Amino acid sequence: MTLLKKIRHSLSLRLLLLFVATGIVLGIVFQVMIGYAISTHLMEKGAPHLKQYFSYIQRDLGSPLSIERAKDVAARLPIDIQINDGQQSWASSPDTPAITDLYPYTDNTLPQQTVNIKFKRGQTIVQIVEGDAEAILWTNPRKERNPPGRGLIVGLSILTIILATLYWLIRRLFRPIQTIKQSVQRIGSGDLKQRIPPLRDDELGELAGSINHMADDIEQMLEAKRELLLAISHELRSPLTRAKVSTALLEDSPTQANIARDLREMENMISELLEAERLNGQHQQLQKVDVSLNEIVMSVIDEYFPDAEFDIELQDDLPAQPLDPVRMRLVARNILDNALKHQQPDSKPVLVITQASADSNQFSIQDFGRGIPKDHIPHLTDAFYRVDASRQRKTGGVGLGLYLVKRIIDAHHGTLEITSEEGAGTTVNITLPYKANN
Repeated sequence: MTLLKKIRHSLSLRLLLLFVATGIVLGIVFQVMIGYAISTHLMEKGAPHLKQYFSYIQRDLGSPLSIERAKDVAARLPIDIQINDGQQSWASSPDTPAITDLYPYTDNTLPQQTVNIKFKRGQTIVQIVEGDAEAILWTNPRKERNPPGRGLIVGLSILTIILATLYWLIRRLFRPIQTIKQSVQRIGSGDLKQRIPPLRDDELGELAGSINHMADDIEQMLEAKRELLLAISHELRSPLTRAKVSTALLEDSPTQANIARDLREMENMISELLEAERLNGQHQQLQKVDVSLNEIVMSVIDEYFPDAEFDIELQDDLPAQPLDPVRMRLVARNILDNALKHQQPDSKPVLVITQASADSNQFSIQDFGRGIPKDHIPHLTDAFYRVDASRQRKTGGVGLGLYLVKRIIDAHHGTLEITSEEGAGTTVNITLPYKANN
């Protein structure tokens, strides 16, 4: 993840940058305001004192200008002086500033002397001329006790410590967000027993409590739906059985055959609903035995699709593994039935493959039919979902087949993957690990 994406993703970093930007803006505004206030104060209150201070220095240097008096002034005050009395010259520092861009000092108290002055960042330069004598006075910022740059280094170090502390505090403040995020992801993936542990007594704690309350409501609603569905399915069996018996007593006719077929579809739908809800429950029970996928696939083909044409590629030495054979036969039957329904009359036979890997067995079924649009694929294992919205009998059942397949594969801790290309066909891949938990 790039730094820009990380900043966009991290609320803590964005908040820290917001604090830094705000601090910079406030610092600039504060500096401008303080600078303006200081300059105004100096103009109004400090200027007379500075003028008086300069008049003292000017009198100490005397008139005419004297090297001896200049030496005494340089020794007493934190300024450097270079003086030339017309006969000899002397300087308290070899680093003489450039005498350019000076302007006349209008408050000069000694009219026999000409005074020019200049202010620049960190330094003041004064030139005094009297006849052939000249004195230059300047403040030297390099005479500071601390070497240049030390203040900047110290300031940056303090700023770094402050920012690091601020970032740690922000991360600690928003740490519960990660806990909330992980818990919400688990709830969203179907683990409705997951709850967010108690957090701090603040807005984030209230948010966690609201999410837990929402999860409680969802769990109760789903459990009520499941119980209602199971109750209705059980209650439908009795009238359905009576209807089947009554239909069997009718004379053979096309109408009797259609009624019998519809009753069988209703019975299959109820059986699939009950089976799906059993596997959806917390106490799902699988009757596992060591069995080979090859045996399950061939028994389903021989029993349910004896006249269908398949291209079968089963691995000869496919190892047996713990499976529930009844439910896995239901998986194979549903997938093979779907493949045959969507097969084109002139296309190649449905391809059936089994193969083994280091830790699992794979079962693949590929048809060469019309294919499925990509936007439908994520919803194929949803209950009652149909690609064909018209729900014609020839294009499928009621939308419970793949839903039940997904529940069975999940109960075996396997994976179900469906890929499809319009005009080329659909492939269903099932992976079943050898050492799945019961």
